[in-house]
Amino acid sequence: RRNYQQALNINIEYGDRYSQAGTYQNLGYVALELREYEEARRNYQQALNIFIEYGDRYSQAGTYHHLGIVAQNLREYEEARRNYQQALNIN
Repeated sequence: RRNYQQALNINIEYGDRYSQAGTYQNLGYVALELREYEEARRNYQQALNIFIEYGDRYSQAGTYHHLGIVAQNLREYEEARRNYQQALNIN
């Protein structure tokens, strides 16, 4: 987590917005593995916003999928379904 956070700080410092998305995605993975679901959601949402900004549909699909996993773990089943459906609609 420390390394990803350091990478994110550098991406922000240099204005590399697209790389920030990948780093937020990785921070989301770490939080998900640690079962820190709200933290994971925040990071995935940040990544998703950037992928939308850049029109990266493929990465959006993967991020929606991970947001679905987070919602499912939180037993927010309708939210999980919406996110999984978003991912399917892109693929």
